[in-house]
Amino acid sequence: MKTKPQTSDLAHRSAPDRLIDAATELFYQHGFRAIGVDDIAARSGVTKTTLYRYFDSKDDLAAACLTRLALEDLDELMIIAKRFPDAPLAQIRAIVTAAAAKVAHPDYRGWLLSNLEVEISDPDHPIRRVCKLYKTRLRDHLVETARQADFAAPAALADGLLLLIEGAGASWHSLGAAGPAANLTLNFTLLLQGHRTGMGAA
Repeated sequence: MKTKPQTSDLAHRSAPDRLIDAATELFYQHGFRAIGVDDIAARSGVTKTTLYRYFDSKDDLAAACLTRLALEDLDELMIIAKRFPDAPLAQIRAIVTAAAAKVAHPDYRGWLLSNLEVEISDPDHPIRRVCKLYKTRLRDHLVETARQADFAAPAALADGLLLLIEGAGASWHSLGAAGPAANLTLNFTLLLQGHRTGMGAA
């Protein structure tokens, strides 16, 4: 996750951006259910009346936060693709390397999309809808990149990558950056070795 603007920077942004910045920071620090609109208004310096002028509810504001993060992550994928236009395997390595760097960052507190997703049981909730759309697009991108790299089972490899990345984020909550998350890159290498030798084609 990218470092978000500090509260002192919020006054220079539009009201919707200030609300999204503040809500993202609060949700990242404390979770979705622990934060109310009063907290967000106070952090952003925007009144509740103005908040409801732009967002119908805290749910919709949270969806806007996650949508912005999802678009930022998808932009990162496109940047990586442009950096290695003829090397899909290098693209995959860069994606995993970026994920490992995020997990190791001192300010890391898990993958916000997944953090909020697990708090919501309703599959039609705005948070769940944004997460499903983003993760579907991420998986599709990984499958296509693995296919371009000529792996025999691109979908299986993509699923393995997602399990590693999501697992690193989930394990961080209990075991920190020095736990299983520290071996994300190593396990990625082992996953690739398995697919190269045909294990992924079964």
